[in-house]
Amino acid sequence: MIIQTSPFLDIHAHAREPGQTHKATVADTCAAAAAGGFGAFAAMANTVPVIDTPELVRFVKGAAVLGVTVYPVAAVTVGQRGEALTDFAALKAAGAAALSDDGLPLTSEKLLKEALTRADALKLPVLLHCEPETRQAEQAVFWIKRLGCPAHICHVSKADTAAVLRKARREGVLFTAETCPHYMTVQADGKMNPPLGTERDVEAVLDALCDGVIDCVATDHAPHTAEEKASPNPPNGVVGLETALGVVLEALFRSGRMPLDSVLRLMSGKPAAVLRVPVPPGVISVDTDAEWVVNPELLLSGAKNTPFAGMRLRGKVVRGDVG
Repeated sequence: MIIQTSPFLDIHAHAREPGQTHKATVADTCAAAAAGGFGAFAAMANTVPVIDTPELVRFVKGAAVLGVTVYPVAAVTVGQRGEALTDFAALKAAGAAALSDDGLPLTSEKLLKEALTRADALKLPVLLHCEPETRQAEQAVFWIKRLGCPAHICHVSKADTAAVLRKARREGVLFTAETCPHYMTVQADGKMNPPLGTERDVEAVLDALCDGVIDCVATDHAPHTAEEKASPNPPNGVVGLETALGVVLEALFRSGRMPLDSVLRLMSGKPAAVLRVPVPPGVISVDTDAEWVVNPELLLSGAKNTPFAGMRLRGKVVRGDVG
């Protein structure tokens, strides 16, 4: 079945530029995004140097190609050192769409409170990396509720975290949350942070998506070189822009958990709402029955560290017009 739908928006990706172009660039991340049906993605701040100045925000935003929109996510703290907040107003004026110290949790309650308050006044989303996941999610929910300032919980992977968020949702706490395709199946294989979950975790994550406890799907696309991944202590992260659709369709649509239009909204309208930006313009054509085997060497991503190598997927973008 071939359907037409809005292009997707990835709220959480690592384009590795500036400073880590041996892993990936904004341009090849745009190519991977377009191949996967994404008309836009949010580029996280943990580059080298960290995206913590207006100049770097403008650089990342201006590096977009192929009609794909890049939304820079600027750091919450200077250098992501967790010591002093960045200039939120200046970063927003330069084009930052959100704030995050992703890769590092905000462990200082003082800074977390100040960051949520300042960002809320500017209507800038704060994307929180919670690690240890469940304990940090509990802390985040506590301060979100106490301050009345919303925030977004990144890459939920654990059943216990889903339970914390479910309770918070019932209490009316103003948060949003995401999970990733590699946390939606037990077939994924790779080293990442948070780590891959058990079958219990996967079921809880899928239930939370279906119940609206988790709002949207993000890829956490994180390129690394083959040499880095083969090292004795490989870095965390996997690429996912080009495989997201097939994995998500299998986990939610083919399993009968969710109708197709609702699944697609998890990758388009809902992440756009979290980021407070429009759904990417244009139309993509998706063949929901197209079968293909994930061959890392055929991926357009600058790095090939997919957790789905050799996996047979069903569902592929066959044509995409963005912009």
